[in-house]
Amino acid sequence: MKIAVCDDNKRDLSNIVSLLNNYKLLQKHKHIIEYTTFHNAVDLIAELEIGHPYDVVLLDILMPHITGIDAAKEIRKFNQNVKIIFMTSSPEFAVASYSVSAYYYALKPVGAETLNPLLDKLISEMEIEKESTILVKGKGGLSRIFINRLEFAEVIGKTIFYHITDGSVIQAVGSMTKLENELLTNDFFIKPHRSYIINLLHINTLGQREIKMHSLAIIPLAKANSHAVKSAYIASSFKDLKSHKNI
Repeated sequence: MKIAVCDDNKRDLSNIVSLLNNYKLLQKHKHIIEYTTFHNAVDLIAELEIGHPYDVVLLDILMPHITGIDAAKEIRKFNQNVKIIFMTSSPEFAVASYSVSAYYYALKPVGAETLNPLLDKLISEMEIEKESTILVKGKGGLSRIFINRLEFAEVIGKTIFYHITDGSVIQAVGSMTKLENELLTNDFFIKPHRSYIINLLHINTLGQREIKMHSLAIIPLAKANSHAVKSAYIASSFKDLKSHKNI
């Protein structure tokens, strides 16, 4: 877990660093935790904007030049995934924190009794997320794509187009080899054509030479891959049915 800590108050910043170091000792190397400190929000925003993969931001609200709330608004323009935890001596900004999808609002002074359970919860959630998501660096910044919401992916030249079930498309630089490594370890994904990998759960109609997805997108089906795709589609249908019965 990579954490960014941003606070203009040296004493408060030192306190958080001490808490993180103690937490790392308590973990006894079960999880790798790294942190970087920032004394102002401008430097933090710049690091996130260039794609530095922080998982969590511990962000002071009352800072000069740009407040933590305003910094979070900027961050949300290009990064929807990083978890923002506000730290402040005043509860008056609690409502505003919801507008930027804050993960938590901690009142100073922050102690181990507050931070440690938060970190435990974050680690647990991240373990679940990483099993069911992929992290993509696109033109708009970092995006975490939930596997079950990915309908299909297409490679054109050196660009991967991730087609999401809500109709959005995320572009990223990459190759088919990269895409295969990301997706083909999951039983619900298969490669029907040299340029595509599809989610079997989002197939609408499986034809002889083409596949219609739920979005009505048409995916070509190579003759050499036809048998494997049909077998995988039947198998996935039974797996999906079984999983629904167990809910």
